Amino acid sequence: MPHIVIKTISGPSKQQLKEAAEQISKIVNKTMGKPEKYISVSAEEYSFAEWEGVYNEYVKDKTNVLVKPGYTDPKTFE
Repeated sequence: MPHIVIKTISGPSKQQLKEAAEQISKIVNKTMGKPEKYISVSAEEYSFAEWEGVYNEYVKDKTNVLVKPGYTDPKTFE
């Protein structure tokens, strides 16, 4: 607790994903007061073609998405 999932289109290197996960862990520690030893972060990579499904399932019209993307069309990112 807590567990954070990064869902992204394939492209970032494993090192970039690891650095992002480490930074997210530090931010959760700082802002929520959760010890880093209790924080886990995973990454799931998707193809561009799969992204529309991810967007529709996890982002579109979801009240728990606290930071909304600046696009509403996952095919064109506009």
